[in-house]
Amino acid sequence: MTTYQKSVFPSAAVWKDSALVENFLDRVRKGVPLAEAQIDVMMRVIEGRGQPVNVFMDLGCGDGILASAILAEYPDAAGVLVDFSMPMIQAAIANLKSYGRRIHFSTVDYADPNWYDTVAAHGPYDAIVSGFSIHHHSDRVKQQIYRDVFDLLGPGGVFVNMEHVRSASKWLEAVHDDFFIDSLWASQVGRSDSESRAQIAAAYHSRDDKAANILAPVESQCQWLRQIGFQDVDCYFKAFELAVFGGRKPPQKSINDFD
Repeated sequence: MTTYQKSVFPSAAVWKDSALVENFLDRVRKGVPLAEAQIDVMMRVIEGRGQPVNVFMDLGCGDGILASAILAEYPDAAGVLVDFSMPMIQAAIANLKSYGRRIHFSTVDYADPNWYDTVAAHGPYDAIVSGFSIHHHSDRVKQQIYRDVFDLLGPGGVFVNMEHVRSASKWLEAVHDDFFIDSLWASQVGRSDSESRAQIAAAYHSRDDKAANILAPVESQCQWLRQIGFQDVDCYFKAFELAVFGGRKPPQKSINDFD
């Protein structure tokens, strides 16, 4: 259960701004490199459980893109979607309205000590996923969130984090930036309001949400998961600063396991 003090960094509050969220969903999210591949990796890890998903949580759900993939694959699944940004929650409600009562939305802030009790009422969870959200918190808070996730999962449950991670060097950070900018530029081809690559690069480097990023190496985060008790921890996908990693809560032992 959560024991840390509330530590939302003021810079993260930019995600409560409707204009910023609208621009992100309209221009940036559509240009995230290899987004479909990352979601496919997430789904393969979830499917690797070999069991149906009855209840899942999408932590920092944004407009519901990850939840949508899970709901489409598991018609009996119920989802808890958490995001402290009301504009994001509103976008998710609009995108997932066809799923009706299968979804519960919450604007609880998972940097708030009370968040655990709010979401635990709907658990235990078969899967918990997160997409480009946890990196807005300090390393100390990241580790506590991972402990909370472990406690919220049922035996054999999986955690998959699609995340922005820190480059090993400034040189690699620059390579990543060019990679991301090229993908943003390519995603706008054919738009009547398309921008030049130079314009996109300038906006990318001066974006309002940049100060909200507190990146950590994927190797460190995988090690945190192992220390907490997750099994089968790995980085399942990585392209520069884009990573999909996670682990599995140990399955419950049967009586025969003690023979």
